[in-house]
Amino acid sequence: MNKLAQRFDLYMQPRTWWLLSCVWVLFVMAYPFPFLLSVAQTALLLLSAAAIMDLLLLFIPSNPLELQRECSPKWSLGDDNIVVILLQNKSPLPWQCRIWDELPVELQERRFSLNASLGPYRSAEKQYTVKPLKRGLYSFGQIRVIISTPLGLLGRRVSKEQVQEVSVYPSFVQLRKYSLYTLQNIARFHGFKKVRRIGMSYEFEQIKEYVQGDDIRHINWKATGKTTSLKTNHFTEEKAQPVYVLIDKSRPMNMAFGGMTLLDYAVNAGAVVANIALQKGDKAGLLTFSDRLGTALRADSSPGQMGRIMDALHAEKYRRTEADYEFVYNALKRVSQGRALLFLFTNFETLVAMQRVMSVLRKLNKHHLLVVVFFSNAEVEQFAFEPSGSLQEIYNRMVARQMVADKKQMAVELANHGIQSIVCKPEELTISTLNKYLELKAKGMIG
Repeated sequence: MNKLAQRFDLYMQPRTWWLLSCVWVLFVMAYPFPFLLSVAQTALLLLSAAAIMDLLLLFIPSNPLELQRECSPKWSLGDDNIVVILLQNKSPLPWQCRIWDELPVELQERRFSLNASLGPYRSAEKQYTVKPLKRGLYSFGQIRVIISTPLGLLGRRVSKEQVQEVSVYPSFVQLRKYSLYTLQNIARFHGFKKVRRIGMSYEFEQIKEYVQGDDIRHINWKATGKTTSLKTNHFTEEKAQPVYVLIDKSRPMNMAFGGMTLLDYAVNAGAVVANIALQKGDKAGLLTFSDRLGTALRADSSPGQMGRIMDALHAEKYRRTEADYEFVYNALKRVSQGRALLFLFTNFETLVAMQRVMSVLRKLNKHHLLVVVFFSNAEVEQFAFEPSGSLQEIYNRMVARQMVADKKQMAVELANHGIQSIVCKPEELTISTLNKYLELKAKGMIG
């Protein structure tokens, strides 16, 4: 019977099961109390009549409902993206709707549903949000809706095959959020450090009236002596300095925090840094690598550069191999023209692993300004300093403390070789990296 019902898209509603259970109880109670038999028979007859009426109301309209899904063809990685389901009642009857959207398998969500009420010939829209944690191509399937009348005894399934593909890109939300702010304002936004601009510009622009906050070292005393007010020299910032985002996509970058891998955190942060660099007049480039070179985009400031970077980052996949930093060094020799600022996103698991590639890092820093960005593990740090209750726990916490100490020692060794570094939690990666870029920009160290 259940297969027959599904063939005709017919389903019994929970209310029907409860009423049938009550009728069954009446029939059972009729054995010790015979007067209940007529009550049970009457109840069964009324329930059957109501079910037949409900069935007719459901299936008289040949096309009771129009369905449509609307969403952006590009989603933002790690952010809430809106999906809208449009419903239009094509009949003179009111419907109660239970909506199931066949979500992409990558979201691993199988218990998702929505409820809606539709009056005669009325329309409605229901929206929900999804948060993709992996880049790539996602595919939707059918939209299924079970409609029922106010009687609520039976339900009719209405389906629409709407296969729809969505590409998950590096976070557009972060790009928009951080690009709204100028260099002066961004330093006061959500944890950014306020950086004093101490770098000297390279090109004279013009003489202007002195205003509070101007550098007194730039006062033009000769021009001031010819007028009755202070005059100051203004300089333009040095522009079009190359900034490269280097992303390691080898095995250690597949470690996950909060559902996202370190590679995806690096992709989001790298996209934001490249976007801000382009907005501040610098050139942005991209290199990805593992045991072989991936993407190699020469630093450029043309209008289409950010689109090329986003398309490249969208397609990057991690590899189950160890990173070969010689590829990065040789690639930069080919694509980089002169000295550049390098943000290297990687993840050294041990101090020894970093020491093995120190010679390459030193060569990179010799020809460029290198900033090594790697990750701290908040869970390990918390575990390392919790109280121990057994010998095994003491041993495990000592190992965890050694891991924490290794991360700190990595930063120290990099600093001893004149290499700048950022060690932060994955969720703080974008802010920490932008802070460093703004700091280096303000000090005039780029270029």
